[in-house]
Amino acid sequence: MKVKALYVKDYMELEHGVMELNDELKADEVLVKTKACGICTWDSTLYQGVNIPGPYPFTLGHEGVGVVEKVGSLVTDFKPGDNVFTGRGGSGTDQFAEYYINKDKGLWKLPDGDIDNWASVVYEPTCCVVNALNAIDIQMGDHVVLVAAGYMGLQTIMGLANASQAGEITVFEPNSDRIELAKKYLGSDTVYNPLSDEGKAVIKAIQDKGGADVVIEFGGNAATFALSDSLTKAAGKLAIAGFHRDNVEFYGPKWHLGGLTVYNVAPDINKYFMLEIPSRTFTMIQKGVYKPAELVTHVADFEDLAKVKEIFDRSVDKKDDYMKGVVLF
Repeated sequence: MKVKALYVKDYMELEHGVMELNDELKADEVLVKTKACGICTWDSTLYQGVNIPGPYPFTLGHEGVGVVEKVGSLVTDFKPGDNVFTGRGGSGTDQFAEYYINKDKGLWKLPDGDIDNWASVVYEPTCCVVNALNAIDIQMGDHVVLVAAGYMGLQTIMGLANASQAGEITVFEPNSDRIELAKKYLGSDTVYNPLSDEGKAVIKAIQDKGGADVVIEFGGNAATFALSDSLTKAAGKLAIAGFHRDNVEFYGPKWHLGGLTVYNVAPDINKYFMLEIPSRTFTMIQKGVYKPAELVTHVADFEDLAKVKEIFDRSVDKKDDYMKGVVLF
């Protein structure tokens, strides 16, 4: 089966091309007609030629949503016509296409009927947030620090504020617009620019008292990692939630003698991710704990390649108040 797909043809260059899908599904596979696919930081990084899967051109995309077209012989939870979102991608980077194939356990059913705004039901990133918070296992009254309140960080704030045992919550984020969003979702003013005098004073105060119980790092760069490490107390928990694409350094004696627990909260930290997380995430979205639709700032039609490239560029430079981009089909 030949389908039209989005390819990265060179450094920060896109093109439409033909992708081949298997005509025969495996027993546990589902063919989905794509309605939308979110642009992840992973996609943005691949677009910039970092850690690419092979030679150019290559496909990308793993945050697909759409309508079931066909199911494998052992699939019982879905039928043609069902609306679904991807909670965990199959091959990982091929869902910016007219159709995609996914394992049935990595999908979850959306409500029946017409969906007016498919960009609003891109829920895979929220699944990653739910998985991360489950893995960290925040205890009653823990002081939690979050470093970097971008798209994923803001959703984590929603979970911390609305559905966790966290006590004091402190957020560090340099972007003024994101600071205001973080305050909104946190319901508190304990959000600081770490580069400001006020932010530096709060950082020193946390360090002077020995650090926070839990620190969650979403920046994915050396500076946010170093700050997060410095804010974690002895026997505390440091959660690396940002996708680091290069080496990071830490002082071994502090980690060893301090008894830090360090979490790499990627999906594979939970071997039951596909069985548990999409359903739990959908429940929490329905309860209003998470509101990912409010963070979608840029959309483009798949056929409008110039517009698609424009929002990929915004995913890199973060101009025009970019927070989250989605391609519609």
